[in-house]
Parts: sequence; C-alpha cells; structure tokens
Amino acid sequence: MKIKFKTPAKINLGLHVHGKREDGFHELETIFQMVSLYDDLELELLPSGIKLECDAPGVPVDETNLVYKAVLLLRKHYQDEGKGVSVRLKKNIPFGAGLGGGSGNAAGVLMGLNRLWNLKIEREKLAILAAELGSDVPFFLTSPCALGIGRGEKLEALKTCPKFQVLLVFPGFPIATSWVYRNLKLKLTKRVNNISILRKNLSLFDITSLGSQLYNDLEPVVIQRFPEVQLIKNELRSLGALGVLLSGSGSTVFGVFDDSEKARVACAGLSGAWKRVVVETIESFTEFFPEEILNYP
Repeated sequence: MKIKFKTPAKINLGLHVHGKREDGFHELETIFQMVSLYDDLELELLPSGIKLECDAPGVPVDETNLVYKAVLLLRKHYQDEGKGVSVRLKKNIPFGAGLGGGSGNAAGVLMGLNRLWNLKIEREKLAILAAELGSDVPFFLTSPCALGIGRGEKLEALKTCPKFQVLLVFPGFPIATSWVYRNLKLKLTKRVNNISILRKNLSLFDITSLGSQLYNDLEPVVIQRFPEVQLIKNELRSLGALGVLLSGSGSTVFGVFDDSEKARVACAGLSGAWKRVVVETIESFTEFFPEEILNYP
C-alpha cells in the first residue's frame, strides 16, 4: 500500500517575543499562515523497518530528520506490531528558510502513517503528539491560519482571508533558529505587539492594512548578521509589495500582494540571483491532503 500527498510551507505574518521562559524557550505570539509551496511525500507500507529517502543534498535521512522522528514517535506510542514504512521525500521548500518545511513534513507523516498503519488516531491527539517533535509541527495539523502562543504549540484556528498572493524570496543560505534566539536581545522598554491588529485585519479581509502591520521581533537580529535580508526587503517594497517581512527566524523574506499580476511583475523585477516564487495563501487542508488521509479515521 502506498500513500502520496503534499505538505505546505508557512509564513509568519507577525511574531512577538514576550521573553525567555524558565525552560529555556521563549514565550511568543505569532500568526501562522500556510502558503502553496509544497514538498512531496510518498509512504509505502513495509513489513518492518524505517527507510527514508530524500532528493535534497545535505538533508539527513537518519534519526536526526524530523520525518524519521515522527515515525519513531508513532511507533513508540501506538504501534507495537513492528510494521515498517518507506518514506520518499521530494523537497521544494528550502531547508533553514523559516518556512517550516521540516515541520510540515513531520506533521504530514503523522497523518499519513495514521492511515497507512490503520491507527485510528483523532487529529487533535496527533496535534498533541506533534508538539513533542517541535514547536511548529502542531500548526500543520490545526488550521491553514492560526494564532500560536507559548512556544508556538498552543494554537487557536483563525478564519482565513480570501486568497492573497505572496512572493517568497530565499537568499540562498539557511539560518539556524537556535542561533537567532541565542542572539536575541529584547529591549527593556515596552515594545509594540501588533498581533491583535493583524487578527482584526485578517477577519476584515483587509490585505492592505494587514501588509502595513507585518512585524517580526527576530528580524533585527537576522538583518544585523545578514544584510542581504534588508536588501531584499527594500527591493520588494520598491516593487509594490503591500507589506514585507522576514518569515520566522529566516532566511526567507516575503512580500504580500493583493493582485497576482503585480506579484508576478515584482518577481520578474527582482535583481540578484535570489531564488523566488509567487505562491498564494491556503484556505483549506483539502488543497494538499487527499481524502483518504483527511477523512480518516
């Protein structure tokens, strides 16, 4: 038996860091939004063992990969019969780009294996389990747009806007999330937290106002070390983006557009050798999960 499906990328429309927690993580608020850049996954039932293949050079295919960890996690909690799986992963989402590619892959494997191994686990329980893999992983099982608090793993589904265009620009290098948070110096003065305003703009389907309120507390840290990020932001603004932001801990920068033609013109007008692609926001899980996974159990 084989199952094929896609897993999407995400952007962070806002990211506010409240401070460091006693457990070493940071307390934050963020708005996640899925976008239509996808990795491809194929799961095949094996009598035993775990086999992971990936077409992207440099991506590990052992226990350090989140996909592999997701398989081990389900086996530990729910699967005592020793069934195995072969996982083939085709990467289109850049690694270390702030787009949640690995987290989405792991969430997709939880969904796919649930069906392949006939485990009958409700999606809410899968999301709780997903938090053991990483802070972003539960989001990919919750809603195409969601508010994340805590480490980002406590989620509230948000109503999505009608689709809008997003121009993703990847400068060609990964950034380690751990490095960004280690170098984050939060000012003692009260900082602006625009999360509630962003939520309101989403609920009103006001893309222009949404774009004007995009912000990310991690951005100054990244720009100081990687000035290319600021260059990309400046170009996107000059090419008509309604809002421009670093996604998550980077390195991808995105621009928001309310018109697909404007987004395509901006994409063509960017200088430099940066990788770039125009995508749109996702409104439903049906856009990437097949019915055999989505409607199970």
